[in-house]
Amino acid sequence: MESVQVVCEKCGTQLVPNAAYCERCGARTRRARRLVRLAIRVELLFFLMVVGLVIAFTWIYAAQR
Repeated sequence: MESVQVVCEKCGTQLVPNAAYCERCGARTRRARRLVRLAIRVELLFFLMVVGLVIAFTWIYAAQR
């Protein structure tokens, strides 16, 4: 289990519990960076699913003609 980040890695300021950004310098916390990476993966997966559906429907449509 990961420990909670209590100080900013960039400026050393004490962080509010569960903070996403440092209130002093604006740097993202480890938790915020991890959540951003997860969101990017989900968006990429969704995009690839939509592209796959478009290709599949185009192929089905072309095969029926």
